[in-house]
Amino acid sequence: MVKKILFISEALSAPFDEGIKNVALSLHKHLRVKRDVLSVTKTENDTDNLKVTKIGLNKLFLNEKLRRLIKDYLPDVILYLPEASLTLNSFIRAKVLKLMNRSSRVGILGVQHREYTPLQDFILTNFLKPDLLFLLGKSDEDFFLKRGLKVKVLPPAVDGTKFHPAKTEEKEKIRIEYNIPNNKRVVLHVGHIKRNRNIECLSKLQAINDIQIIIVGSTAFSVEEELKQKMMKEGIRVIDEYIPDISKIYKMSDAYVFPVFSSRDAIDIPLSVLEAMACNLPVITTRFGGLVNFFKEDEGFRYFDNTDELVELVKNIDVAKVSNTKKIEGFTWDRFIDEIINACEELV
Repeated sequence: MVKKILFISEALSAPFDEGIKNVALSLHKHLRVKRDVLSVTKTENDTDNLKVTKIGLNKLFLNEKLRRLIKDYLPDVILYLPEASLTLNSFIRAKVLKLMNRSSRVGILGVQHREYTPLQDFILTNFLKPDLLFLLGKSDEDFFLKRGLKVKVLPPAVDGTKFHPAKTEEKEKIRIEYNIPNNKRVVLHVGHIKRNRNIECLSKLQAINDIQIIIVGSTAFSVEEELKQKMMKEGIRVIDEYIPDISKIYKMSDAYVFPVFSSRDAIDIPLSVLEAMACNLPVITTRFGGLVNFFKEDEGFRYFDNTDELVELVKNIDVAKVSNTKKIEGFTWDRFIDEIINACEELV
């Protein structure tokens, strides 16, 4: 039986306004409810008063303090969420963790697609297999299965207590706070303000007469200032400061757009899409990562392949037919943690 879990991640650091950081925070909080958990992160991280052990982690996790900590704690499972997702170095770090206590089972949670050179592929396949690999979507499942790794695909999770539909009075109150007229349809995107995320396509939506685009950027990454200024001149509202309660922005919105195509520019199941669904916003998204594994198209959830399709879909949104909240009722962090623990139980 899995009684003790050591959870380690470089991404466990405030502010928690970016995908992988929020995954790290959710794992830290919800694992502790289920099991005896010791969470570890880098010394320089801001853990925001969380109960986290900080250690001076180098690129390979070669640290005597970490080794002693693992030997003293003797975890049944070491769960590693790498900040850079499944790079070759992440697999090396997981191997180092295994060598620090061979009786512990080591699982890696990969949240974003990565590619490997032939040499990296050979090294990974022959020397660096963890005991278990968790993935957020099925797009990379076959790749790792063919290399002999034990893989578990985890359905996504969202905090339904924080993200939920707003009543009319609440929505109007938030709009007053942010100076958004009620005669505008607010179309929201939450994510890094970078060109490679294809957010420039949102300018086409801003040009529609009754639409106001709002983009909320993460403070965890630098902003492309020229792009930001260009979009603001077009009338797009850009918020690039930390918002303690991001759910308010969803609640005052009318639709959510996720325009990213590149698998390197978001985690496989974008948390912002799930948060929008929890608030029962209609979602219009690219066929990104693991979204296609879990969500089929209907009136409230649509996929697009180009900007012209996006514009037409936004113009024809029928809010009355949206039932996105119901679709993700089972996608809780409680269930997510149970699946991780159950998979680890099979190893132990």
